[in-house]
Amino acid sequence: MKLLLVRHAIAEDAESFAVTGGTDALRPLTEVGRRKMRKGTNRLRTQVDHIDVLACSPRVRAHETAEIIARAYGDLPLLERPELDFTYPVEETALWLGQYRPEIVMAIVGHEPHLSLLSGLLLTAEPYPLIAFRKGGVALLEFPGRAAPGEGILHWVLTPGQLRGLKQD
Repeated sequence: MKLLLVRHAIAEDAESFAVTGGTDALRPLTEVGRRKMRKGTNRLRTQVDHIDVLACSPRVRAHETAEIIARAYGDLPLLERPELDFTYPVEETALWLGQYRPEIVMAIVGHEPHLSLLSGLLLTAEPYPLIAFRKGGVALLEFPGRAAPGEGILHWVLTPGQLRGLKQD
């Protein structure tokens, strides 16, 4: 399995959004976040030509980021999964990922510190924050079979700026 870990794009400021009565789960992307993610996703296509499964946290900012990815990859169907919310233990996320066939390319959109802890678990079998994901950052892991703790191989990590800076063909 090839697994793209994607942190959601730039969202509204948590404190400012809370003042308006909004909850953290409903915090949307900013226009700048949407624009940067669209460009980053278009450049991501130079590295990963297709995605078989696209899943995201149920929080609005992750869902909106996943929608941008879905459009860039031909209107992929989108799965909302509670295991991708930062309130879930990463061990449960790893169990869920392990249910998928090893030949697929999967992208998941989530949050920090969940993605950092998940990357540590998948690469070293310990939920240690191995990769620090910036908003809109992406990492590609690969597994020789099904996704499992300690079985992942890190291919690359790109900050949002590096992602947007990739050359298009």
